[in-house]
Amino acid sequence: MTVAIGASIVGLSLISLLLALVLLGRFRRQRRPWHLYWGAGILLVAATLAQEAAFCLGVWSEPLVRAYVVLVAVLVGVLSLGTAELSLSGRWRSAWFVFVGAASVACAVVGGLTPVPSSVLFHGVVWSGVPTNDVLVSSVVTFPSAALLMVSSAYGAVRERRPNLLFVTVGTGVLAAAGGLYIASFPAALLYTEFVGVVLLFLGFVRVLDRRASVLAPTAA
Repeated sequence: MTVAIGASIVGLSLISLLLALVLLGRFRRQRRPWHLYWGAGILLVAATLAQEAAFCLGVWSEPLVRAYVVLVAVLVGVLSLGTAELSLSGRWRSAWFVFVGAASVACAVVGGLTPVPSSVLFHGVVWSGVPTNDVLVSSVVTFPSAALLMVSSAYGAVRERRPNLLFVTVGTGVLAAAGGLYIASFPAALLYTEFVGVVLLFLGFVRVLDRRASVLAPTAA
């Protein structure tokens, strides 16, 4: 059963990788910065899913777990940079980039220096025993970033009458809450919840990109 779950998580990681490559491909063709940040964020999700597959299969390495704890926190901040490119301007956007950059560095430093016990893995999932320092520092970047993603997309859905942005709102909520979900009889529930959040974000982002392209086209012409 563990092998089957691990294999399925590998599949989810590959699908996430494909979604990330689609967004990064758009950045290569159109050079829009939000493509880069959203693609990079989903690429980090693919990486964390691959790590979760390794944990599920019984692979234990303290550096690997440390990297996982850091990436799970940083990926939401990276996704929020794409939203900041579209929803913020001037000093607010610059301030947000500085905040996410500083908070991500803090997560990397604290995560790299804080020992992680092997007991942090429970049924192949990083769950209990995560060092308090990691939890506190990661919260600094995760919660504000999730809030920006959700508020900005919800505002756009209502104010600009773009219901597709609700995908981003719900997807961000699911992804941010995924770390708090765990069902003892089915540990992979956490992992599938993460993927559902990514798929919803991708659906919302693609629609945003399509709408943004149609708005920019007359100006470019």
